[in-house]
Amino acid sequence: MNRFVLDTSVAAAWYLPERFTSEARSWQTQLLDRRIELIVPNLHYWEIGNVLRTYVRRGEISASLAREIYDLHLEAPLFIQEPDLAVVLATALEMDATTYDAVFISLCLALDVPLVTAERTTTPWVARLGEKVIGVGRS
Repeated sequence: MNRFVLDTSVAAAWYLPERFTSEARSWQTQLLDRRIELIVPNLHYWEIGNVLRTYVRRGEISASLAREIYDLHLEAPLFIQEPDLAVVLATALEMDATTYDAVFISLCLALDVPLVTAERTTTPWVARLGEKVIGVGRS
């Protein structure tokens, strides 16, 4: 079975309108059909929560819908794995990434699996990862 590290930008589009929502949901469908494994660090859940909070603050969704989405996401069959914490800062510095992104990058590198993200190709760490990145929303 193919394995991938899932960036929160893609998972958020499973529930919220983005120009790449359809493509993001195809990853969700593959996950739910057990055709792929998606791996996330615990940080992923805090990031999803923050995205939902932002949508509520902007008045784009209600707090009750945000809670519903969060609860639904907690049931997604994602595999939780953590990178070596000792390498996250070095990865952030080397890849010119935030330490938050470096958590996902470090996990991708340690597991030697691609990282699925909606980040732009011009983002420094995306360019540095090269073929290790599968871009969503770039078509």
